[in-house]
Amino acid sequence: MKSINSFILPRSGKILKNRTVLAAMTNKQSHENGVLSEEEKTWLIRRAMGDFAITTTAATNVTEHGRGWVGEMGVWGDHQIPELTNLASELKKTGTISLAQLFHGGMRAPQSINGVQPVSASQNTEPGMDGVYTRALKHPEIHEMIQSFTDAAIRCQKAGLDGVELHGAHSYLICQFLGKITNRREDE
Repeated sequence: MKSINSFILPRSGKILKNRTVLAAMTNKQSHENGVLSEEEKTWLIRRAMGDFAITTTAATNVTEHGRGWVGEMGVWGDHQIPELTNLASELKKTGTISLAQLFHGGMRAPQSINGVQPVSASQNTEPGMDGVYTRALKHPEIHEMIQSFTDAAIRCQKAGLDGVELHGAHSYLICQFLGKITNRREDE
Protein backbone atom coordinates (compact mmCIF):
# COMPACT_ATOMS: atom_id res chain seq x y z
CA MET A 1 0.00 0.00 0.00
CA LYS A 2 1.46 3.33 -1.06
CA SER A 3 1.51 6.02 1.60
CA ILE A 4 2.26 9.73 1.33
CA ASN A 5 5.85 9.04 2.45
CA SER A 6 6.49 6.18 0.04
CA PHE A 7 8.45 6.43 -3.17
CA ILE A 8 8.28 4.30 -6.33
CA LEU A 9 11.53 3.22 -7.96
CA PRO A 10 10.83 4.07 -11.62
CA ARG A 11 12.72 1.21 -13.35
CA SER A 12 11.47 -1.62 -11.16
CA GLY A 13 8.15 -0.26 -9.93
CA LYS A 14 9.10 -1.29 -6.38
CA ILE A 15 7.50 0.83 -3.71
CA LEU A 16 9.70 2.02 -0.87
CA LYS A 17 7.88 2.08 2.46
CA ASN A 18 9.49 5.41 3.35
CA ARG A 19 12.43 7.56 2.27
CA THR A 20 15.12 6.24 4.59
CA VAL A 21 18.20 4.42 3.33
CA LEU A 22 20.85 2.51 5.24
CA ALA A 23 23.99 3.46 3.40
CA ALA A 24 26.77 0.95 2.94
CA MET A 25 29.11 0.86 5.92
CA THR A 26 32.39 -0.96 6.42
CA ASN A 27 31.56 -3.67 8.93
CA LYS A 28 34.69 -5.90 8.67
CA GLN A 29 32.76 -8.89 10.01
CA SER A 30 32.82 -11.46 7.20
CA HIS A 31 35.03 -14.50 6.75
CA GLU A 32 38.40 -14.56 4.97
CA ASN A 33 36.84 -16.37 1.98
CA GLY A 34 34.35 -13.50 1.59
CA VAL A 35 31.40 -15.50 2.95
CA LEU A 36 28.98 -13.35 4.90
CA SER A 37 29.23 -14.04 8.64
CA GLU A 38 26.35 -14.49 11.07
CA GLU A 39 27.48 -11.29 12.82
CA GLU A 40 27.31 -9.22 9.64
CA LYS A 41 23.95 -10.73 8.65
CA THR A 42 22.57 -10.01 12.14
CA TRP A 43 23.82 -6.43 11.95
CA LEU A 44 22.16 -5.82 8.56
CA ILE A 45 18.89 -7.51 9.56
CA ARG A 46 18.68 -5.44 12.76
CA ARG A 47 19.12 -2.26 10.71
CA ALA A 48 16.37 -3.38 8.32
CA MET A 49 14.09 -4.08 11.28
CA GLY A 50 14.65 -0.42 12.19
CA ASP A 51 12.36 0.38 9.25
CA PHE A 52 14.87 1.39 6.59
CA ALA A 53 13.25 1.40 3.16
CA ILE A 54 16.56 0.37 1.57
CA THR A 55 19.25 -1.66 3.31
CA THR A 56 22.64 -1.67 1.59
CA THR A 57 25.42 -4.12 2.40
CA ALA A 58 28.97 -3.05 3.05
CA ALA A 59 31.27 -2.89 0.03
CA THR A 60 31.11 -6.35 -1.48
CA ASN A 61 34.16 -7.35 -3.46
CA VAL A 62 33.80 -8.62 -7.02
CA THR A 63 37.22 -10.34 -7.16
CA GLU A 64 39.23 -12.27 -4.61
CA HIS A 65 42.28 -10.02 -5.01
CA GLY A 66 40.60 -6.62 -4.84
CA ARG A 67 39.79 -6.62 -1.12
CA GLY A 68 40.36 -3.32 0.64
CA TRP A 69 40.33 -4.65 4.21
CA VAL A 70 40.19 -7.77 6.32
CA GLY A 71 36.65 -9.02 6.99
CA GLU A 72 35.22 -7.74 3.71
CA MET A 73 32.31 -9.71 2.27
CA GLY A 74 32.53 -10.92 -1.28
CA VAL A 75 30.47 -11.90 -4.29
CA TRP A 76 33.34 -13.20 -6.41
CA GLY A 77 32.38 -16.86 -6.10
CA ASP A 78 29.36 -19.12 -6.03
CA HIS A 79 30.44 -20.34 -2.57
CA GLN A 80 29.17 -16.98 -1.25
CA ILE A 81 25.62 -17.36 -2.63
CA PRO A 82 24.09 -19.49 0.19
CA GLU A 83 24.71 -16.89 2.93
CA LEU A 84 23.69 -14.05 0.60
CA THR A 85 20.47 -15.98 -0.08
CA ASN A 86 19.85 -16.30 3.64
CA LEU A 87 20.45 -12.57 4.09
CA ALA A 88 18.13 -11.67 1.20
CA SER A 89 15.39 -13.88 2.61
CA GLU A 90 15.63 -12.35 6.09
CA LEU A 91 15.76 -8.79 4.73
CA LYS A 92 12.69 -9.42 2.59
CA LYS A 93 10.73 -10.30 5.75
CA THR A 94 11.31 -6.75 7.04
CA GLY A 95 9.88 -5.08 3.94
CA THR A 96 13.19 -3.40 3.07
CA ILE A 97 14.67 -3.25 -0.43
CA SER A 98 18.04 -5.04 -0.31
CA LEU A 99 21.08 -3.83 -2.23
CA ALA A 100 24.63 -5.15 -2.39
CA GLN A 101 27.31 -2.54 -2.94
CA LEU A 102 29.69 -3.89 -5.62
CA PHE A 103 33.29 -2.85 -5.21
CA HIS A 104 36.93 -3.42 -6.14
CA GLY A 105 39.70 -1.69 -4.20
CA GLY A 106 42.04 -1.19 -7.15
CA MET A 107 45.07 0.73 -5.86
CA ARG A 108 43.47 0.63 -2.40
CA ALA A 109 43.65 -3.17 -2.30
CA PRO A 110 46.75 -3.75 -0.15
CA GLN A 111 49.20 -6.42 -1.25
CA SER A 112 49.50 -7.44 2.42
CA ILE A 113 45.84 -8.55 2.35
CA ASN A 114 45.52 -9.86 -1.20
CA GLY A 115 48.96 -11.31 -1.85
CA VAL A 116 49.21 -9.65 -5.27
CA GLN A 117 50.32 -6.28 -6.60
CA PRO A 118 47.39 -3.85 -6.62
CA VAL A 119 45.93 -2.89 -10.02
CA SER A 120 44.50 0.34 -11.34
CA ALA A 121 43.74 2.18 -14.57
CA SER A 122 47.40 3.29 -14.70
CA GLN A 123 50.56 2.68 -12.69
CA ASN A 124 50.16 4.70 -9.47
CA THR A 125 51.57 4.93 -5.97
CA GLU A 126 49.30 5.39 -3.00
CA PRO A 127 50.80 6.19 0.41
CA GLY A 128 49.53 3.86 3.10
CA MET A 129 48.80 0.93 0.76
CA ASP A 130 51.96 -0.99 1.66
CA GLY A 131 54.03 1.52 -0.35
CA VAL A 132 53.55 -0.69 -3.42
CA TYR A 133 53.15 0.69 -6.93
CA THR A 134 50.00 -0.41 -8.69
CA ARG A 135 50.27 -1.89 -12.10
CA ALA A 136 48.03 -0.77 -14.94
CA LEU A 137 45.39 -3.28 -15.93
CA LYS A 138 46.02 -4.67 -19.40
CA HIS A 139 43.27 -4.22 -21.98
CA PRO A 140 41.94 -7.82 -21.68
CA GLU A 141 42.03 -7.55 -17.87
CA ILE A 142 39.74 -4.51 -18.02
CA HIS A 143 37.17 -6.60 -19.89
CA GLU A 144 37.62 -9.37 -17.30
CA MET A 145 37.07 -6.83 -14.51
CA ILE A 146 33.87 -5.58 -16.13
CA GLN A 147 32.75 -9.22 -16.36
CA SER A 148 33.58 -9.65 -12.65
CA PHE A 149 31.14 -6.85 -11.79
CA THR A 150 28.53 -8.44 -14.07
CA ASP A 151 29.04 -11.90 -12.55
CA ALA A 152 28.78 -10.43 -9.05
CA ALA A 153 25.48 -8.73 -9.92
CA ILE A 154 24.15 -12.01 -11.29
CA ARG A 155 25.13 -13.79 -8.05
CA CYS A 156 23.24 -11.11 -6.09
CA GLN A 157 20.20 -11.64 -8.28
CA LYS A 158 20.43 -15.44 -7.81
CA ALA A 159 20.61 -14.89 -4.05
CA GLY A 160 17.38 -12.88 -4.14
CA LEU A 161 18.73 -9.40 -3.43
CA ASP A 162 16.67 -6.62 -4.98
CA GLY A 163 19.56 -4.84 -6.67
CA VAL A 164 23.14 -3.63 -6.61
CA GLU A 165 24.92 -0.32 -6.14
CA LEU A 166 28.22 0.31 -7.92
CA HIS A 167 30.79 1.82 -5.56
CA GLY A 168 32.46 4.47 -7.66
CA ALA A 169 33.79 6.77 -4.93
CA HIS A 170 36.61 7.07 -2.37
CA SER A 171 39.41 6.36 -4.86
CA TYR A 172 38.39 2.72 -5.41
CA LEU A 173 38.78 1.12 -8.85
CA ILE A 174 35.79 2.64 -10.67
CA CYS A 175 36.79 6.07 -9.36
CA GLN A 176 40.39 5.43 -10.48
CA PHE A 177 39.18 5.01 -14.07
CA LEU A 178 37.21 8.27 -13.81
CA GLY A 179 40.07 10.34 -12.35
CA LYS A 180 42.53 12.32 -14.47
CA ILE A 181 45.39 11.72 -12.03
CA THR A 182 44.85 7.97 -11.59
CA ASN A 183 43.86 7.28 -15.21
CA ARG A 184 46.45 8.41 -17.72
CA ARG A 185 45.54 5.79 -20.33
CA GLU A 186 45.47 6.78 -23.98
CA ASP A 187 43.40 3.83 -25.22
CA GLU A 188 39.61 3.61 -25.31
